[in-house]
Order: sequence, then C-alpha cells, then structure tokens
Amino acid sequence: MTVSGLQDALFTDIAGYSLSALGKMAIGREADPALTYGECTPEAVAHILAITGAKQGDVFYDLGSGTGKMVVYAAFLVPLKKSVGVELLPELHKAAATVGDRYRQEIQPQFQDQRRETALSFQLGDIFETDLSDADIVVSHCCTCFDDALMQKLSDKLEACKPGTRIVTITRGLSSPAFESVSMTPCQMGWGQATANLYRRR
Repeated sequence: MTVSGLQDALFTDIAGYSLSALGKMAIGREADPALTYGECTPEAVAHILAITGAKQGDVFYDLGSGTGKMVVYAAFLVPLKKSVGVELLPELHKAAATVGDRYRQEIQPQFQDQRRETALSFQLGDIFETDLSDADIVVSHCCTCFDDALMQKLSDKLEACKPGTRIVTITRGLSSPAFESVSMTPCQMGWGQATANLYRRR
C-alpha cells in the first residue's frame, strides 16, 4: 500500500469538515477563525518529514490534528517511536480515534519493519495545555488562522520544547529568538498552497 492508499483505507467515511462544523456548534464557537478546519495531503506530510529530517525513533506531534490524517501519514512514512495528535473538538477526536483503531488493526500488522511498533496516540484537549517535553518534531497546521495573540501564545508554548526540537508552522511564522529559522518552503495542503516554516529550538 502507498501512503495515498491510506485515504481509501481509513478515511472514506470520515467527513472532517462536517464533524468540525458540528463540534464548533456544540461549544458555541462556529465563527471562531482559530478553529478553522483544514486537511493535509500525503505529499504535504512527506514534505514536512523530509525537511525536519524525521528518522526512526522520533516522537512526532500534530497540534490541532483533526481527524488524524497527519498522525497516521507520518507513522506510515517513518518508523517513529510515537505519533501524537492533539485535538480540541470531541467530534474530530472521536473520528481520529476510530481511524487510529483501524490503522492499528488493518495497516500496522502488514509492516515488516519498526513501523509495526509505532505508538499512535490521539489526545482530546487544548494544545496549549499539552505536554511536549518528549517531542522531537512538532507541527502546527492550526496556526494558519491564528491571530497575533494566539501566535504569541503558541510561541510561548513551544519555547517549553527541549533544545533541538524541530518545529513546523504552516503559513504563519514564529518570531521568538528561542527558535532558529531553518527554512521556508512551499507546501501543498488540502485547501491550497501554503508555506512550511521550519524552526529548531535553540
């Protein structure tokens, strides 16, 4: 199976945009731009893994993980130690948990390498309250629709990462001197062309 084949294997009955709308309605935040839903492509995840130098044994976090696409694509492409998604909306988290179960039952047993051992974890909660102390790679796709105040809050949160952590933000960047800017590269997301900003925690 190719990474593109995971879409058919795991996500054909997962309607992320509808689930996001239901979730925002349930908490009264339908108009909150910070909760704008967007999906990644397999190609975008492969690009992010390439620029971060993802390798066997790394711990990967996706902040604002939606239905879990980036988490499972990353685990499929690289023999990570752990691939973690953090999502605020219960409807999206529940869908990601379902996808995770399918991946563990249907996909992982087919591997003949260390990808069989990758731990998938989907956490329901606020990304600003998540423990990132074991992270080697952190991706924030949700920052695309963050305002300046939320970007500052994200930057403050990421400063708690250990030195050497590779951090990718989509479209909007970080300005703290705690991060070394490594590269800015085009990245095709599900909703259109974006920029992948790569940083290293000093």
